Amino acid sequence: MTALAIGFYAIFGLLGQSENPIEQAEQAFRSGDLEQAQTFARQALAKQPGSGSAHMILGVIAAQRQQWDAAKLHFRAVVRLAPSDPNGYFYLGQANLYQQNWATAAYYFTRALETNYPDRERLIVELAFAENEAGRPKQALATLGKVRLPVQGPHAAQFHAVTAFIQEKLQQPDPAIKAIRRAIDLDESNAQYREFLISSLISADRVNAAVEEAIRAQRKFPDHPDIQFLFGVASYYITESHFTKLALRNLREVEPNGPRVLLIEGMLNRKQGQTDEATLAFTEAAKRGVPDAHLLLGIVLREAGDYIGAEREYRAAERLNPRNGQVLLELGKVLLIRGSVNEALTRLLRAVQYMPANPGSPTGAWAKK
Repeated sequence: MTALAIGFYAIFGLLGQSENPIEQAEQAFRSGDLEQAQTFARQALAKQPGSGSAHMILGVIAAQRQQWDAAKLHFRAVVRLAPSDPNGYFYLGQANLYQQNWATAAYYFTRALETNYPDRERLIVELAFAENEAGRPKQALATLGKVRLPVQGPHAAQFHAVTAFIQEKLQQPDPAIKAIRRAIDLDESNAQYREFLISSLISADRVNAAVEEAIRAQRKFPDHPDIQFLFGVASYYITESHFTKLALRNLREVEPNGPRVLLIEGMLNRKQGQTDEATLAFTEAAKRGVPDAHLLLGIVLREAGDYIGAEREYRAAERLNPRNGQVLLELGKVLLIRGSVNEALTRLLRAVQYMPANPGSPTGAWAKK
């Protein structure tokens, strides 16, 4: 929640009065003494319930502590006391963004835009991100077009990253990969950008590039479990097993009891022809809620001739992610084998819709090994 605090420093005093408790609250906040800042802000609010500055201080402190209901209560008070001031709207947008209330966040960011929030570039990026997550990628792309493309500065990398997220949702993998590479060039310290790049390369069936990026990323972020997991997933697609072994070892070190270890373990077992061990690992991973475990388990069961079990796992995978083209493809194939032609056709048509838009990429990526 550092962004909230930094922004708070920038706008402090715009809403407030000059009474001493507010000045003391500001000083305590700047020094990092949140308890004292909270005490002084409450004193100010008791003396003057209409103090927007006191509400702002209390809202930011609550947000830093992830006390979202309290934070939003105070930020709404700021909006009520000063409806033409954009800061309350902006912080309400951020609080809802952190809670993944995407549509609500987009609403408040839009209000901040309408009331001329001073950091327009930052606001546009945050608004576009919220709109995209709310399922409105075309609107989000149009929102980004309202500002000039940043060349450098604190929001340039975020601009390109959000562009990549939007293009991924619009099923434009190549522009998405190009945009996230630009974001990484501008901010090499952001592990999430690397995660997105590796995942996008895997989805686009550019497996060699995915492995290369994963190797670089796991060296730069050796203690990052998501990076190590993606290293394992990417390495699954290539012939050599030593990268998968390395990824499994690394993931066990950073996430020793994590359920994702089971998925990578199952992948390695499958690559090495240990079908029973792979089935057991995928079964346990599925029980513990690991993404793609049901899909992989279904593939193993189908290969073993257990079409009923495979259908069960594919349907479970479909419930978790109804837009996954690979899941729909595998489910369609097994339904066809079992004679459910109409259901199979429905799934296969949807699979075509959601598979990566790359005519050169083979279908059945998970099933290649």
